Amino acid sequence: MPRFLPRRHGAALAALLGCLALALLLYHDLAGGTLLQHSPYDSYALQAENWLAGRIWIKDGEAYPWLELAVYQGRYYQSFPPVPAAALLPFVALGGGAQAVPSNLICGVYGLLAAAGVYGCFWRRGAPPAAAAFFALFCAGGSNLFWLSTSGGVWFLAQVLGFCLAVWGIFWALGHTLPQQALAGFCLAAAVGCRPFYVLLLGLWALRGLRLARGRRGALPKLAAAWAPVAGVAALLMGYNYARFGSVVEFGHNYLPEFQRAEHGQFGLAYLLPNLLNLLRPVTLTADGSLQFEHFNGFFFLAADPLFLLWLLAAVRALRSRAAAGGRDLPFPTGGRVLGAVFLAALVLTCLHKTLGGWQFGARYLVDLQVYPLLWFLGRTGPEDAPGPAAWGLCGAAVLFNLYGAVYMLGV
Repeated sequence: MPRFLPRRHGAALAALLGCLALALLLYHDLAGGTLLQHSPYDSYALQAENWLAGRIWIKDGEAYPWLELAVYQGRYYQSFPPVPAAALLPFVALGGGAQAVPSNLICGVYGLLAAAGVYGCFWRRGAPPAAAAFFALFCAGGSNLFWLSTSGGVWFLAQVLGFCLAVWGIFWALGHTLPQQALAGFCLAAAVGCRPFYVLLLGLWALRGLRLARGRRGALPKLAAAWAPVAGVAALLMGYNYARFGSVVEFGHNYLPEFQRAEHGQFGLAYLLPNLLNLLRPVTLTADGSLQFEHFNGFFFLAADPLFLLWLLAAVRALRSRAAAGGRDLPFPTGGRVLGAVFLAALVLTCLHKTLGGWQFGARYLVDLQVYPLLWFLGRTGPEDAPGPAAWGLCGAAVLFNLYGAVYMLGV
């Protein structure tokens, strides 16, 4: 890998990030100048404020009835994995409290960093600037990630930071030095500390690393460098869970009043089929040309996040032409069968949850699953590969639809 971005890559990346930043600025202007505001739904900053005061619970939690706070043994707790709260600690410390944290701006920056991470992965694999920019734009502007990047609410901060850490974990895993492997392990483990189902991506990396290391000289130091930060992050997360709830795997959602009242709890087979059907609910046109779609628990995921549609079409084309998978030296599997199986496993696990994210535009939980088509395309995009007109057309439509969705949700 070159020590710095070549000029063409630098120009393409700067243009991409500049356009995405402008889109976020314009959105917040339409929203009433909200870019620098603190989100009232940012319970991560509230948790960081309580950490700095020496508490692992939320003082006066009953004063925040609009937040999803867990109630356990008479105390209120932040009910989400804690990595996003840890990321806000410097902002809370420097600003003097949670209210000083510009949550919306921070979430937007996470979105830009995620786009840069996707771009960097394809650049590192030797893809031309057009291909790297295409996939970065598709993920950050042509999916529900864009809408998520517009708000510093607790749910959005977790998803955007989780995706950002996941793609940067992939980026560092593509390197060969011990520090890069350590960064990969840290990022992938921290992604799990934002969104727990990223543990499937972490598992893919672990199994692939073990397979590639078999019989190779010097493999042990590389594995040790990769897994030391994973073990460290895991120990911190499990210790924090145990200190709060007496269980290393409980981060608080089971103690939300909503799930304690639910007949089947937070996860259950009873939720699977209804949630799968929710992800197939269509976007339709009325007689006067107006769009109609659901606002709760998702709609047709191929329309909301069309990267999955591109993956499906490309996979069918590759199957018909019997094109061989590339990237056999990658630290992740790139075969369609493996990635398809893990994608389906993640989809089923997601649909076992009581909700699919509540009020939203699109199918926001499936933003996490975009890492699997990205890995598939990483294994098949080389120096001579560039998206064709049809792919660019789909990307353009995806960007327009998600820009529309973000603005539309301002009035819902």
